[in-house]
Amino acid sequence: MNTKILIQFLKFGIVGGINTIFSLLIYYLLLYFKWNYMFANIIGYFISSILGYVLNKFWVFKFKEAKAGSSILKYYVIYGSSFSLNVIAMYLWVSFFNVSETLAPILTVLITLPYNFVLNKVWTFKEIKK
Repeated sequence: MNTKILIQFLKFGIVGGINTIFSLLIYYLLLYFKWNYMFANIIGYFISSILGYVLNKFWVFKFKEAKAGSSILKYYVIYGSSFSLNVIAMYLWVSFFNVSETLAPILTVLITLPYNFVLNKVWTFKEIKK
């Protein structure tokens, strides 16, 4: 793995950590105001995804798109598929492999982090050769 890709991967992980913290802050804030936990989770997940898109576009991949909106659509296709992968993996870890509910999210991140990085690098924020 070359240095540029390794640095991008590390930055991508940092953005993921920032997103997670931001999402949890929103989630707990909404719970404090007596929102339903599922709605709080969805709102936190969605709002943090906007921050994630901006940080990934401008800081991680330094992407300059020709057509406005193209990368946003691709990002949310990957984000949605990653969320589905997350739900399936969590279910399998806990229900079939008897992994604790505390450890399952960590194992799931080991799958979804590289999945998201690779797809965002090669599709959403693909460098356009000049």
